[in-house]
Amino acid sequence: MATERNPFETMPQEVANVIPMNPVPVENEQEATFEVDPDGGVTVDFQSAVVMEAEAPVKEWYANLAEDLDDHVLQEIADNVYKNYDSDKNSRQEWESMFERGFDLLGLKIQEASQPFEGACSAVHPLLVESAVKFQSKASQELFPSGGPIKTQILGKSTPKREMQANRVKNFMNYQLTEQMPEYFDEFEKMLFHLPLIGSAFKKIYYDANLKRPVSEFVPIDQFYVSYYSSNLSKADRYTHVIYRSPVDLAKDVRSGIYSDTELPDATDPQPTAFASKMDTILGFLQHRIQILNMFYWNNIVIWNWRNLIQKRE
Repeated sequence: MATERNPFETMPQEVANVIPMNPVPVENEQEATFEVDPDGGVTVDFQSAVVMEAEAPVKEWYANLAEDLDDHVLQEIADNVYKNYDSDKNSRQEWESMFERGFDLLGLKIQEASQPFEGACSAVHPLLVESAVKFQSKASQELFPSGGPIKTQILGKSTPKREMQANRVKNFMNYQLTEQMPEYFDEFEKMLFHLPLIGSAFKKIYYDANLKRPVSEFVPIDQFYVSYYSSNLSKADRYTHVIYRSPVDLAKDVRSGIYSDTELPDATDPQPTAFASKMDTILGFLQHRIQILNMFYWNNIVIWNWRNLIQKRE
């Protein structure tokens, strides 16, 4: 699973992962009043609003550098990014062509063969697909139990306070993955199905400024590019996630501050590669077959239940 680099690893030590906030002076600001309740609580009354903003060094750290760079510098950066992405894409062409030929061995297509003679048998046993479905089912049960996938471990001496903290962390993260992020399980199952067939699967968890919550997204292999010669992602010079956005979604991202508001050409339909087209065709056909098998399975259960009911009445 791909792990995004932590931006706080390169931040100054004094900043760490906490953003200190300073109150902005407000005109006619009055001091807050405190009133102790009989039950021991405290009521704080602010006569005027206090606006909080980040300190200057932290605010400068998160500044948008594109606003301070010249257009020719931005163009040069964009050209280098696309050139490196194209280089990574070309480095795995042989790997993609191998998988294009391998998809025909999944046993999901009926083909008429003319070699070595006309009408020769072209049947392929769907052993690979059966193994992939079994792997997905077993891995899903192990990695995503009913109580949630998150478990905690206390490093060092275990104390009641640490155990309570560990339980709070576990319960909250399980709540996030099962309730706050409804797409997590579906994206997780997609990843588990692609993993045995493709050999690599990537998942991206990030904060969505539009939804205002964390989002889990499965990244198909035809939308994720890394140099074929990289041993792992942590040592790779770069890796690229190709993101498709409709004009409406792009406008929302611009308003939320994800992208700069610049003039862009009119949107066009994405042109999938031969590898992506073959993978979509095979996987789409497979999902259709799985749905038919599930319908057949549930219909058999309904018929069996009706037979039992009729036998009991007789």
